Amino acid sequence: MKTKRKAGRAGMLVQPDDFAIGDFYAIYGLKHETEEPLQIAGMAFKLLALNLPFMVGKLAHDPAHPPLTFDTRFLNVMRVSDDYVKAQAEGTT
Repeated sequence: MKTKRKAGRAGMLVQPDDFAIGDFYAIYGLKHETEEPLQIAGMAFKLLALNLPFMVGKLAHDPAHPPLTFDTRFLNVMRVSDDYVKAQAEGTT
């Protein structure tokens, strides 16, 4: 049986023009260097501002850390679930 995927569902790569301020995302990896590891990969962040190709996000696991700026031309970004964000944020307490 086939199932339809909902738009905006967690775990799917998101195109830059589909980002929403206030939603949570994580860096999946580099667009052209699939084997290159990234220290930030998998860390949930809340999108604070967007001025393509740049976006500014606040890490869920370290709210005291200053916001980070990402260049969407070089990164694959995925939407993450509330449970994923909660699990990372709980690690700080």
